[in-house]
Amino acid sequence: MDELVHFLRLRLDEGVEDARRTGNMLIAHATTALDVPLEYAERHARLQLNAAEAQRTLFKTTVLPYLGTAGPTGRIAEQQIRIMGSMHEGHEDYSEAWRPWPE
Repeated sequence: MDELVHFLRLRLDEGVEDARRTGNMLIAHATTALDVPLEYAERHARLQLNAAEAQRTLFKTTVLPYLGTAGPTGRIAEQQIRIMGSMHEGHEDYSEAWRPWPE
């Protein structure tokens, strides 16, 4: 699980930075190059950044503290990290061994 934790920390941090970067580009070019109202661009950029930050917070507060614990809580945390990791299938560093368990 340590490798998956490390992988997911990196992906979640990248997600926040990507949301920030693309949001800034959207806002900067909304009205000129994209013909998008500035208010829409700002709202969309904020929502994307909030979503990325929320995923990272969810991981840190409701998954990490319970990984490796006994009983249902530990099993749920392990399934959660596997599901979160599966959002990055196709990434060159993703391992098939991390796939979620069948329902």
